[in-house]
Amino acid sequence: MNPSEEPLHLIGAFDPADTRRVTEALEAANIPFEVESDHSALAQPGRWVSLALGMPTEGSKLALFVPESRVDQALAEVKRLFPV
Repeated sequence: MNPSEEPLHLIGAFDPADTRRVTEALEAANIPFEVESDHSALAQPGRWVSLALGMPTEGSKLALFVPESRVDQALAEVKRLFPV
């Protein structure tokens, strides 16, 4: 990592469909971001049993990272998209 680069912080791990909405909002707000895939849920022991029984399972997630100075602004965008 280049020393002049700002550290990145995780703002959340989203389903692929939700990731698109979040990345579009971040782009509209001119917030730089990086995406990393997380497929660890696919390797859970016994996952095949849940699938065979028709039970919902966790799938792959896409983790979004933003620069430290933009975390608050990015989280505000996420809260706007997914109000609690």
